Amino acid sequence: MRELINRMGDGRAFGSRTRVSAWRRIVFAVLVVAYAVLWTGGVGHYLFVGSVSAEQNWLASAFLSLAGLIVLLAADSRRTLVRLVVVAGLGLLIELCGVRYGLPFGRYAYTGVLQPTLFGVPLVMAFAWMALVAYLKSILSRLNLREWVGALAAAAWMTTIDLVIDPLAANGLGYWRWVEPGSYYGIPLSNFAGWFVASLAIFALFRQKWRPNFWHRLTGASIVLFFTLIACSFGFYWAALVGFALCAADVLIGRSSAK
Repeated sequence: MRELINRMGDGRAFGSRTRVSAWRRIVFAVLVVAYAVLWTGGVGHYLFVGSVSAEQNWLASAFLSLAGLIVLLAADSRRTLVRLVVVAGLGLLIELCGVRYGLPFGRYAYTGVLQPTLFGVPLVMAFAWMALVAYLKSILSRLNLREWVGALAAAAWMTTIDLVIDPLAANGLGYWRWVEPGSYYGIPLSNFAGWFVASLAIFALFRQKWRPNFWHRLTGASIVLFFTLIACSFGFYWAALVGFALCAADVLIGRSSAK
């Protein structure tokens, strides 16, 4: 942890050249360690033990909350911080529309697993949207794509990530339930069309390139890998295959941009 804290001192861990205050470095290091413990424990539990009990449901909210806080604290500028807060707000608004009106995903309802909630939507969903958007903006910023091409690519990638997450969230993990089940692990195809449209709207709003951020990319990649490994434990092998393909694409982009 000391090495991590020292590395943050000159701002390199945040993609910034300015010095970072001591309290921010310490808090950030604690959050990273706590997130790593929950990530490792969660993967290990699902792979070798099975589903968690109702008394352990709070761990899911804690996991997503820590991911969101890491992304926020790793923001390299006030502009990035404002963007992240706006994305979180937009994500929450989209979820509210989905629960209330069935748009743009289809009719679904959250269970009591993720807490606390606002008008039937878990607040951690704002963190989830923010973390994934920051992840894709960071990784795709390494590619020399035109703004609108980048927005389309990010929306497609975001939708593909949902091919991994939604089968688990709506089935094995029980985060939400669909009113009218569909053909993909019980998920309607309208959900993925809605994800593409909603994601494209956000990425079109923030279509300019963001500065690559190590922690944004690492946090997002860890979320994708987390649900990919858990998909294996539930026997959702097609979803897991998609997840491993996404992880491989992440690695390939990282290697190509490093050359």
